[in-house]
Amino acid sequence: MAAAVDVSIAQGQNCSVSDNEKMACGAPAISRADCEASNCCFDQRGRQPCYYSNEVTVQCTTDGQFVVVVPRNVTRPPLSLDTVSLLGGQGAPCSPVGTTAGFALFQFPVSACGSTLKSEGGDVVYENTMSSKRDVQEGPDGSITRDSYYELTFLCKYSGSELVPVEAVVYTAAPPPPSVVAPGPLSVELRIATEAVYDAYYGDGDYPVTKVLRDPVYVEVRILNRTDPNIVLTLEDCWATSTPSPLGQPQWSLLVAG
Repeated sequence: MAAAVDVSIAQGQNCSVSDNEKMACGAPAISRADCEASNCCFDQRGRQPCYYSNEVTVQCTTDGQFVVVVPRNVTRPPLSLDTVSLLGGQGAPCSPVGTTAGFALFQFPVSACGSTLKSEGGDVVYENTMSSKRDVQEGPDGSITRDSYYELTFLCKYSGSELVPVEAVVYTAAPPPPSVVAPGPLSVELRIATEAVYDAYYGDGDYPVTKVLRDPVYVEVRILNRTDPNIVLTLEDCWATSTPSPLGQPQWSLLVAG
């Protein structure tokens, strides 16, 4: 198996990455042309001029290596990078070879870490999948998680003389649940806990609850009358107003870094 050049693919070009999260792409003296040819970002003013973009990047090298770079901001809420693993597990050589506050870099032989091998005409195709785990907290009234589910399937295709461009498919949501007998509404309840341990809640007779600005408000949102583990509740935003209208002003955000 031989190849003439490395090839890579990225799922976009989002180069807005803070310095403490940047993951170096290529050698320190890499040129702008070579950097951009690797689907990486280039900024001559930075300490690390060539760095991976804030999108997933898959590279196939001429010596038969997968290079997969995953940013934590590829999902919302941000991905917990230490939960990401390949088909072959999290041990060497399948564990990350480099990490920053915002990225994890995996590099391993295309035939390792559970990769599958198949032939397509005169080409040889290596395929692997990485996925994340969710930390689900169980309680007396159900379960809750703040983690996103992430799955990435990627492949490298080699011929006898050249490296054919790589294909990458990204799934940032859980697989679809089984079909239901009939669609219907979901009942959602928001309640306020009296303390951070969430073992007691204000009842109807306790409202209105008075809080001083900047005092923490321990809010729980849950789905009622559902036990299907495939149903996941994700909050995009949560706020309070001084009036019954959700559009009233001023507004105070209840969901910070959630």
